Amino acid sequence: MASAQPAEPFNRPLFQQPWPGYWRTKTKLERLIRFKNLVIHRERWATSIDKAPPLERLVPDIPPQPFDRGQRIDQEITRIQRPVAWDLNMIGVPTGIYYQEYDAIEHRDVRTDYDAIVDYFRLPRDIQAHRAYDTVMHIVEQGIGLYELRLKQAKRELFNPVIWLAYIIRLPITVMERAGFGGHEKTQELLLGGYAKFMKIMMGIIVGLFMVRQGIKFPWKEIFNWVMSK
Repeated sequence: MASAQPAEPFNRPLFQQPWPGYWRTKTKLERLIRFKNLVIHRERWATSIDKAPPLERLVPDIPPQPFDRGQRIDQEITRIQRPVAWDLNMIGVPTGIYYQEYDAIEHRDVRTDYDAIVDYFRLPRDIQAHRAYDTVMHIVEQGIGLYELRLKQAKRELFNPVIWLAYIIRLPITVMERAGFGGHEKTQELLLGGYAKFMKIMMGIIVGLFMVRQGIKFPWKEIFNWVMSK
């Protein structure tokens, strides 16, 4: 018996990661579709093989010999297994499943946990082999559907100034996370302090520009002292 179960949650970052933008979403969606089509060609079930594009389109330099073709398909699947699992977990699709079988010796049900994507080649296929294929396809199709929705949303966000402003406001966090400051507890206070200082500077600039535009005298000294205060 196989059933999809929620995967163990990843360690949450100090700041919530924003949803991927248009181009990243497009890349993730294409990777999921590629994984799905490669699995279809590997399994070659009669009811599904016509739903995938020709293998030569997926792998242009695919060898002609059947044995070599099978090895190449397995290689292409292996290369994207981990990224596909990350993509699915990022969008909120659980990849954890379990198989439960009755142990005649111990007289009890024995449960074995798998990751449908990372453990794809290890999934039991001795009994009802089509079940493993259906389970993987069900999970991948959920991810494709969610990323298709996200792609439409991300396309609209390309022309939304609020989204661009949010990226600018988050820029210091992104830079410091890239520098490795967000991964350790001792550096998280530095990251928070630096971001708070940045926000004070931005607020000072916004208030200053507004006051100058309104013809109001700008209190440079007071604003500077407020920005530099702890």
